[in-house]
Amino acid sequence: MSELRVSIVIVNYNVKELILTCLRSLFHFHSNHDLFEVIVVDNQSVDGSCKAISDEFPQVILIENKENEGFPKANNQGFSIANGEFIFMLNPDTEFIENSIVKMVSYMDQHTNVSVLGPGLLNTDGSRQQSVWRYPSLKSIFCEFHYLSVLLKQKNYREKDFTKIFEAESFSGAAIFFRTSVLEKIGNLDETMFWIEDVEFCYRAVQSNLTCIYFPETKIVHHIGQSAKKNYNISLSNQLFNKIKFFKKHRSKFSANLVIMMTFIHVIQKIVVFGILSPLNVVYKRKAKAYIYTLPKVFNPPLGIA
Repeated sequence: MSELRVSIVIVNYNVKELILTCLRSLFHFHSNHDLFEVIVVDNQSVDGSCKAISDEFPQVILIENKENEGFPKANNQGFSIANGEFIFMLNPDTEFIENSIVKMVSYMDQHTNVSVLGPGLLNTDGSRQQSVWRYPSLKSIFCEFHYLSVLLKQKNYREKDFTKIFEAESFSGAAIFFRTSVLEKIGNLDETMFWIEDVEFCYRAVQSNLTCIYFPETKIVHHIGQSAKKNYNISLSNQLFNKIKFFKKHRSKFSANLVIMMTFIHVIQKIVVFGILSPLNVVYKRKAKAYIYTLPKVFNPPLGIA
């Protein structure tokens, strides 16, 4: 495999040390640099990310946005100039521990019926990270809002053996490997679906009869949530809005309205709880403010980043 096969697209936003770690591990474990190209789309970072990447990795194709375009739009920018037969959508807070690119290409070459692949993800401590799900349902949203995720065995594929390959509905956008031809069939990431663009992308793939496979035969560390901690207004609001947007696009109007009402009640509860706790910790105060920011937008979530 000497020819260019894979375009790795990474969207960066103010996580300089993490993306440098990601790139160092990528090049360390993949000696055949002709196998892939790396496209980094930077969403107006102010932490020196672009200079650091250019200085240490001049071979990386760097797109510097003048404003934060959001995760899906920035990825689409990378997709539009990708030259590989495969695209690997990768978060900057990931770290390679083996030659995952080679393993995924080899599997896809041997299984031409597979279009989308989600590698196994690990937490920083080496434990398995939940990275594969069935699509959102009214039950799953209710349980998540009321801390009853233990009842979501089916949604999280807990009946499966995570050491074995199996067909799945959707994967974490931290690491999704797919044939470039998928874009021709289903289109790019939906830029209005911020924070659920990965699930929605896989949903359209499955609806188009494309096969999506969970592939634990290679694993990548995902230092989860580092960018999200920088702005609770964006992270908390969009985690809620994403479900509403998904139901509005792919489910009945009745179901979408139920999700809106559940979300509205949930946000009010969070405002009360974090408001009471806010004197104890500045994080609680920031979260209370984020939910107050979210409340008036529940009935009409903004397109893209909230």
